[in-house]
This record gives sequence, C-alpha cells and structure tokens, in this order.
Amino acid sequence: MKHISMLMFGLLLFTLACTDEEKDPFQLAKLTKGSIIALRGTAYDNLVDYPLVFRGAVDTFNVNLDPATENFEFDADFQAEDPNSLVQVDVFARGTETGPRVRVATVQGSAFSIPSGGAYPRASFSIPLNEILTKTNTSLSSIAVGSYLYIECDLTLTNGTVVPASSIVNSSLFESALFYPAHNLLYLARG
Repeated sequence: MKHISMLMFGLLLFTLACTDEEKDPFQLAKLTKGSIIALRGTAYDNLVDYPLVFRGAVDTFNVNLDPATENFEFDADFQAEDPNSLVQVDVFARGTETGPRVRVATVQGSAFSIPSGGAYPRASFSIPLNEILTKTNTSLSSIAVGSYLYIECDLTLTNGTVVPASSIVNSSLFESALFYPAHNLLYLARG
C-alpha cells in the first residue's frame, strides 16, 4: 500500500511538473467543465424508488389506453458553469433502439428558471405520446409490453456548441441526486 501511495504521489508530481501541455499525460489544460441537464422530480424518483417496476425507465405508458391521454414527462436542471448559456434543448425520440432519431420537441433555455431553494435552473418537459408515435412512425399496436421508446436530449449553448446525447453516458458513475443525466431516457410500455 505504501508503494502504491508513493507511485501515485510521483505521478501527481510528474503531471504538475509538465510545462509542455502536449507532454501532459492527462491533458489537464484541455479539461473543461461540461454542461448537462440532470434528471429531477418524479422521473428521478421512478429510477430510484421503483427500479424493478420501471427497469431503467423514467416514465411509463399503457398500451391499452388511448395514447392521447399519455405524455412523456420529466423535470431537469441545467447544470453548467454559466447557467445562462443554454439556448435550447432539442428532444428526439426513437421507436426502437436502432430506429431513426427524430425531433419531437424543443424547449427554449428561457423556460428554465431557478426554483425556490434550488441551485440550478429547472424546466419541465411534457411530450404527448401521440407526437412521439407519429413522428417516429410507430403504431401503438406494434409496441410490446415491456419494450421501450428511446428519448434523447441535445443541448445548444450560446457559444454555438451542441452537446449531443451521444456524448453523455448515463452510467452508475453519475447516478446520484446531483448528476443523473437526462440526455438518454427510456419510456416503458406497460399493459
């Protein structure tokens, strides 16, 4: 254990001693703070409180009900160094995991506001199931109970940067009250 500590300390000193950025093995000069939307509210509670029922989904819909009565809903905080840097969130859907990705909604950055007692701007998203089905060219009758519709969110920032859903990995490393990203979400079909 003592040798591992000494090795880690040596690597730290080596990294800090690098004056040529290209020779820095960790490329510390190129690290920047990211901008993400973090899942909040009932959708986050569904992931945490009901993992067996929701199986990774943040919301569900019933294939036996009128799709006009169903909405995919979630709340998200915009977490960034500059909370005013969000232009919009584009929400995309896929009828299947490998199906084409189509835009189903756009939420403007101005829709985000800091809630009472909150630290980050928050917005609520609500997308009608009919809208998702129509735009993904998916019929309700073709959806099996237990399958998913796939929802992705891309961010556009004021400096022109687009943070695509594909660049954010929703993994157990981020599954905390602060950092569960709302970029790749599942909408579960139930019966």
